[in-house]
Amino acid sequence: MCFFTTFTIIMIAVLFIFLDIAKRNTAFLLYRVLLRAGLITFISIVGFFLFTVIVFIWRTTAPPLPEITYGEFPFSLEYEIDEERILIEDTVIAEFIGSFRGNVTTQPRRSWSIKLLNNSGELKAFHYEFLIIESEDVTITLSSGSAGYFMNDGGSKPQLTVRDRIAGFMHFSHYDLEEACKILAEYGITLINWEYAPPIRNFFNDYY
Repeated sequence: MCFFTTFTIIMIAVLFIFLDIAKRNTAFLLYRVLLRAGLITFISIVGFFLFTVIVFIWRTTAPPLPEITYGEFPFSLEYEIDEERILIEDTVIAEFIGSFRGNVTTQPRRSWSIKLLNNSGELKAFHYEFLIIESEDVTITLSSGSAGYFMNDGGSKPQLTVRDRIAGFMHFSHYDLEEACKILAEYGITLINWEYAPPIRNFFNDYY
């Protein structure tokens, strides 16, 4: 009986020793995990901050300025529909407005103004639009092209836009000069002539 009691006390003591060691190891492991998590969090925050600063600096640098800031570009479209000849004719006037810095949400950009010499079309976002035909199911328009396109700074070129209703949904298709004759013929329109001035060769420098 005395031996059993002594053995029990020794086993309980050993158990407490192992529990204490396990507790210490667990605390040490927990400390290491928390330390690593803290380091990863700190590095992530610093990395994100540096990335944001770099992107902000990059996006807030105004793009180079154009050497040529003004241009005039005549165009004409002549077609026949229902034995009637119709001529659309005007001149795109493109002029440089400025070079603007961006920010975290917007990119740096060069801005151009566009207008027509005879003001014969309808101004959209970056181009003028001319109505060719309009019905319940289809609308065909001519786009003058954007100022940026003509000034060699990107943007949309002159094109035809066909808006047709299929199965209750409106579909948009765009066609350039090479495709115009075939597309217009599908809607009973004969293309007689379509001409527009080509874009200039412009250069962009940090200073004028």
